[in-house]
Amino acid sequence: MPRTGSVAFDGRLRGLTGLAVAGFLLSLVTFGIYRFWYVTDLRRFFWCRTVVDGSPAEYAGTGRELFLGFLVALAVLVPVYVGLFGAAVAFPAMAPYSAVLSFAALFVLGQFALYRGRRYRAMRTLWRGIRLGQDGSGLAYAARAALWWVLTLLTLGLAFPFMRASLERYRIGHTRIGASRMASDARGRALLGAWLLFYAVAVLPVLAVVLAMLAANHFTLPTDLFVARPGGAADDLMLNPAYAGGRIATLTVALGITAATCIPLALLLVPFYRARETRVFMNAASLHRDGLGPVRLVSTLRARQFYWPYLVYALSLLGFVVVVVLIAALIGLAARAAGGDGTAWALGLGAGLLYLGGALAFAVLHVRVVQARLWAAVADTTAIVDADGLAAILAAGRGPGSGLNEGLADALDVGGALQIGF
Repeated sequence: MPRTGSVAFDGRLRGLTGLAVAGFLLSLVTFGIYRFWYVTDLRRFFWCRTVVDGSPAEYAGTGRELFLGFLVALAVLVPVYVGLFGAAVAFPAMAPYSAVLSFAALFVLGQFALYRGRRYRAMRTLWRGIRLGQDGSGLAYAARAALWWVLTLLTLGLAFPFMRASLERYRIGHTRIGASRMASDARGRALLGAWLLFYAVAVLPVLAVVLAMLAANHFTLPTDLFVARPGGAADDLMLNPAYAGGRIATLTVALGITAATCIPLALLLVPFYRARETRVFMNAASLHRDGLGPVRLVSTLRARQFYWPYLVYALSLLGFVVVVVLIAALIGLAARAAGGDGTAWALGLGAGLLYLGGALAFAVLHVRVVQARLWAAVADTTAIVDADGLAAILAAGRGPGSGLNEGLADALDVGGALQIGF
């Protein structure tokens, strides 16, 4: 009978709070430069505490690589931004479309950067001394993502789970562990039920009101729906009096109410969909070895394991805000009782404490409560079928690859310190 191995994460988190506090403060005083070293420290912390079939992972990246990659990416992006701006100036007819063209170009570049960033993290990950890797083409992945997003927009979002599954198959299918290759048989239909629930609650009501507005205006956009308020600032808008009392004005109010209702519901359903997607993707992943059967992953992840970290995080932040507000109020009362007009100074001090303390609390709690708990939830609910087959994995002769792969993702702000799951 095949042996089942385990994946586990050391949830004691000793030292993580100090690492997060130091990373936040040093990033603050270095105007963000230290964040590359902070991200590296976080990855080392999480990687080495993730034990796969009895052996911990290892992260071999450095902050210097991330920083240099970021600088090189800036050298590439500046001409791109200048070129886009110059094209809009040189060809005035393109000016109305320059924002859309710029967004499309940067979107495709962002997808390329995401793939390259994942390649860097894979090549800097080792397990039992065996280096992971990722081949494939970042340009092919970006083109695939762009075409899928066009299809998703044309289908009003219904193609989203199929897009996610297709991109997952490409990413996992080009992931290497030593000389062995991974594969994924993820399918969009496995995500369709969870997505349709999210879609019906969070997206469909808004789309229905928008379509009703278009139908009421003969399927043309009411570009003059809002106008500047007389005597007000340029950005002080009001509903065009020409629409007052009409169907479009009523539907505009209905759109606001619908959006105000659907957005909180969407936020509540995001952990549900993310948990379902993560479980489906983990169950679809396997490792193939030459002449041998696959080693598969089995996940028992449940949505409640994704909800709990966010609930604890929200309650922790709420409690922190209450405490800081009380401290600021006490400072103001003490200043007033001491005489003199120290109220403004006390309130300013309280606001400063609230801002700095809140930012620090946000950083620490997000790492310790959200990221660590989500990471642990995915790891601790994953098992390895035919774990004895892992002993047949051979190291590959490839090196660690370029350290500049993740720089573009950092420069475009599409990367992430930690990625939950594969």
